[in-house]
Amino acid sequence: MTAFRVGEAVSVEFPFTDMQGRKRRPGVVLACDASDLLLARITTHEPRDQFDVRIDDWATIGLPKPSTARILKLVSIDARLVHHSIGMLSQRDRGALALTVERIGIDIAAHLRGQAKTTT
Repeated sequence: MTAFRVGEAVSVEFPFTDMQGRKRRPGVVLACDASDLLLARITTHEPRDQFDVRIDDWATIGLPKPSTARILKLVSIDARLVHHSIGMLSQRDRGALALTVERIGIDIAAHLRGQAKTTT
């Protein structure tokens, strides 16, 4: 089985959020182990909120159009379902992704502790 890395863009069948279908599209690996991947969906739409991360170096890794990682559009899949690797996000794009994921994690932790100041 192919080993995937955090920050790698891959092509997978993403389920729609209503679970009524799926579409092959790119995703970025946020976490992985020997058999499963946690992916954030990549779209060609512009960022729409603070949870979307613009991929500035999209052409360098082989994405066909300007792209955005939607951090709240997550899926956990078996690594065997990946069609192919697209490429590794640039250091700059991985850094922007890391900041957004970190911010979401801090916000979730605050909510779980009952210490949240805002609602997300």
